[in-house]
This record gives sequence, C-alpha cells and structure tokens, in this order.
Amino acid sequence: MQIDTALLVDYAARTIWALAVVVVALLVARAMRRATMRMLARTRAQANVTILLGNLAQVTVLVVGILAVLAIYTKDAFGWILTSFSVIGLVIGLSLQDILKNFFAGVWVLVERPFRIGDTIEIVGASGIVEEIAFRTTMLKTPDGREVIIPNALFMTSSVTNLTRFPQRRGTLWLIVDDADKPIGADEIAAALAKVTGLANEPKPTVELRSVSDGKAHYLISFWAPDRDSGASAAVQALRARFPQGEVHAG
Repeated sequence: MQIDTALLVDYAARTIWALAVVVVALLVARAMRRATMRMLARTRAQANVTILLGNLAQVTVLVVGILAVLAIYTKDAFGWILTSFSVIGLVIGLSLQDILKNFFAGVWVLVERPFRIGDTIEIVGASGIVEEIAFRTTMLKTPDGREVIIPNALFMTSSVTNLTRFPQRRGTLWLIVDDADKPIGADEIAAALAKVTGLANEPKPTVELRSVSDGKAHYLISFWAPDRDSGASAAVQALRARFPQGEVHAG
C-alpha cells in the first residue's frame, strides 16, 4: 500500500495547527472567564449572574476555537458548514426571540440593578414589592397580596419608577384655617410639626401660605419621611390636635 507523503505531511501540519488553536482557545477562554467575573464582581453583581456571564464568555471563546479547528480540517467545506450553522442559529433565534429577549433583559437587570429585591417599583400600571428577579421574569407582590409577573423585556422599553430607591420621600398636605379672628403664622404651623414622629428632621417641613379667600388661609405643607403614608398620617393627627378649627387634607 503506497502512502501519499504530501497528504501525510499536510495532515500532520493541520493537526499541529489544530492543537495550537485548541491550546490557545483553552487559555484565552479561561482568561476571559476570570476577567469577566472579576469585572462583574467590581460592580457587585449577583453571584449567579457573575458565574453565568463568566461561563458564557468562556463558551463563546471555545466555540470560536472549535470553528477554527473545523476550518483547518475541512478547508473548502468550511463555508458550507458555517452557513449551515448560521441558518440553524437564525431559525432557533427567531423561534425563541421572546424568550431570548427576556433572558438578556433579565441579565441586564441583574447586572445594572436599577432596583433590588425588597424595593417597591411601578411599571406599566403595576406596583408592588420586588420579591424575585429571575432571568426571564420579575415577580412583584402588590399591597393587596397579589403576585404580578413582569417579563423582563418590559424593563428595557418602559419607564420604571423605584419608589424606595432613596431613604426619604416627599409628601404634601393642605391646612385650611379661619384667618379672620386670630391669624396663624407659618412658624406656628412648622412648630406643630417639629416633633412629629415619622417626619424627617432634615430637610425640615416647610409651610407656605398659598392663598386667603373668604377669611380662610390656605397653607401648603411639605415634608419628607421614610414612609410617606405613615408620616402624613402622623402629621395630620398633629395638625388636627393643634388646630382643631382647621381642615387638613392630602396635597
């Protein structure tokens, strides 16, 4: 049996190149995984996201290495193989586009963290406490005890209001008092709010006289509180106790 020396040399050369590509791909894949995880760790991303994206970076490099090895051995047929993979990938991508869109949006939410578990958010008419952030959906618990499941893709295309991003929220009240017999000054109203439990000391509550009509003064009161509803309730009680002749209602 006669052996084609040229063919053998060509095969040996391709094998050497393929082994070199495999070694380089393994080293680069490992370095990419470490670099990606290190970068995400600096942003304090969740551990499961850090591991997932690190593994995805590693797999991406390995896939490129496999394609390079196929190119070395298949030569002229590589174009056909690459086209086949492209068509298959396109079909899968189109059939799973909604799932993939929600998946990558979930990764973005977990990495960027526009909100965290325990935050209260509003989006597309839904409001509630964030109970769980998964790769495809985010679960909210509404004030009346219902669960709302939000596809993560909505966070990429809709406005999200994080109601608990900052430690304090601003609230307003109206105080309407009879100003004809005994005028009431803004300082007196502010003093009634100074010791109310539940209101922030800084910034201090502000009182502004907005109008006087039919002998009644209309004061707009602004305050900051960790819990705006409970703070407003405490402020209303304090104002009604101090000015029983006045009317107090939400701003």
